[in-house]
Amino acid sequence: MKVFILGAGHVGTALSIAFKRIGFGVFIASRTLESAKRAAALSHGKVCTLKDFRDADVIFLTVPDSEIVNAAKEVEEFVSKKQVVVHTSGALSSEILSFLDAHVASLHPLKSFADPIDSANSLSGVLFTFEGDGVAQLVLNRMVERLGGKFVRIQSKDKILYHLAAVLTANYTVSLFNISESILLDIGFSKEESKDMLLNLLGGVIDNIRTGGSVFALTGPIERGDSLTVKKHLDAIKDPMVKNIYIFLGFATLNIAKQKGLSKEKFDDIRKVLNEQNNCS
Repeated sequence: MKVFILGAGHVGTALSIAFKRIGFGVFIASRTLESAKRAAALSHGKVCTLKDFRDADVIFLTVPDSEIVNAAKEVEEFVSKKQVVVHTSGALSSEILSFLDAHVASLHPLKSFADPIDSANSLSGVLFTFEGDGVAQLVLNRMVERLGGKFVRIQSKDKILYHLAAVLTANYTVSLFNISESILLDIGFSKEESKDMLLNLLGGVIDNIRTGGSVFALTGPIERGDSLTVKKHLDAIKDPMVKNIYIFLGFATLNIAKQKGLSKEKFDDIRKVLNEQNNCS
């Protein structure tokens, strides 16, 4: 199978490495020749031009969401009904490719692609969320199976909510981790100590979620109904942004604690503390 990739960022490069390893022919084009050459060197694929896309079995558009339509227009004259054209956006559906005379789809690997090589090495078990036409489904399902991934179909209308869930977990966890690191640095811990402490803590949380689910995994002052500690936390926060984050996440956490069995009295006590601080911020 010949796989042509337009876009040599982290996702495009990681997929080019992974596809080459399982025996596919891999051809790469990008906005700059340098980035295409870099991806080709890492994957042992070949640099190509847009005209070469006529020879593709599957075309991956691995460009930023805002550039997908433009990328599709660039290859439009070189695609045909015998080909599958797929973009890798988590938020957008395949409908944005409907003007192409080809089988179209979206295929989103639910994974953080911070480093292309590491990402290519760890695609086994990754969930690939698909939506698109039937021919594209058959072809891409086989490709995902070859990669060792898990193929899951989603409705086009649900993609933005699916992506929202992914962003809240992946991106906002990084944001909260960064805030927590800053707090520890401010009170004298080193950067390495702060990172190690929080990673150890986060690892335990992930293990607990894996074992019993998110409600089971909840611990801490809100889960215990400890309104005094919640108030002390809020009194100690000087940054208004951090205080708002704590308050709004506190309300969400309070609902989980209620599911876990927090008494109405303690629920009301913590809600009162959060409301008082929310009104003051």
